[in-house]
Amino acid sequence: MNIVRALLPIVFLSHSFAANAQHPLILERLNTWNEASPQPSNDVLAAEISDAIADIYSTAGRCNATGLQIEDARSAAADRFAFTALVRGTIRNAWFVTTRIPDCDDAPVRFMMIQNTGGEFKTIRVNRGRSYAWESLIGDTLPLANIAAAAALKRAGEPCSVDDSKGSLGVTRVASEGEDLGMDVYGVRYSGKWTEIWPIEICDRTVEVAIEFTADADGGAFTNMPGDQARILK
Repeated sequence: MNIVRALLPIVFLSHSFAANAQHPLILERLNTWNEASPQPSNDVLAAEISDAIADIYSTAGRCNATGLQIEDARSAAADRFAFTALVRGTIRNAWFVTTRIPDCDDAPVRFMMIQNTGGEFKTIRVNRGRSYAWESLIGDTLPLANIAAAAALKRAGEPCSVDDSKGSLGVTRVASEGEDLGMDVYGVRYSGKWTEIWPIEICDRTVEVAIEFTADADGGAFTNMPGDQARILK
């Protein structure tokens, strides 16, 4: 049996940190961390992102960050990467910042900004487009989305292997939200369902993979990628 075909539809559980973030003691820790290291002003966030753009965009020479606008900024303390670092005392805090950079990118761009214990910032690009998935969840899900995209191409008679071609994530979008979708809590959704479309660029093609997320109440999510909903665009 073709192993990749056997994986579809794909149902996976992303890794989650052991402590239930809805537990009062964990929420108390999150509140304490955020009170001790409050969110910087938009001016500070924008300045740090502008400084990082040259390293993030390969077209930096033609990318002018002076028009950068911040659409949304919120704590990312509950994201597994940030949470683990906060427990270990290796960072002060972290934030998700959604921006518009009209001279650099046509899509909204979300960054994760991490402040270390010395006060310096590290900025990473989380995704382009709209997504409710947080940084660690995207990291857990992307390899599986690459497999789903390669499998869709194989079903269409086009040879593709994740071993031969490393997939990259295009501009994401939220396709639907369940009525039970919970609010954002320090960067994470702990309840409810939602569906996103992730364009995966792999094997010189672009495949839209539909991903159904179900929050697991513990900082992670179950993901389902129905093979019959994958669309080959080009």
